[in-house]
Amino acid sequence: MDFESALPLLIALVGSAGLWTYLSTRAKNAHERALKDEESKADFNDTLKEQVDRLADKLDDKTEQIEKLLKEIAELRAELSAAQVTIRHLENLLRTK
Repeated sequence: MDFESALPLLIALVGSAGLWTYLSTRAKNAHERALKDEESKADFNDTLKEQVDRLADKLDDKTEQIEKLLKEIAELRAELSAAQVTIRHLENLLRTK
């Protein structure tokens, strides 16, 4: 086998080695990018979970405040009704005298 007939074989071997290096580097970079994306997604999910927990706590607080206010409104309505009944009774007493 002379050099001229072996030259295409050598070029093919060098080219395939270069192609293999290129493809393996590309795959490695893609894998590293995927890992970074997963880490950033995990960080985002953790942050989002913390925000949801904080909002849930705030909602619970507001719900308690609303329930307390509704109870106070109900008490005030009852007191108002009692006061109106008393006023009507007193008005009737004044009218009859």
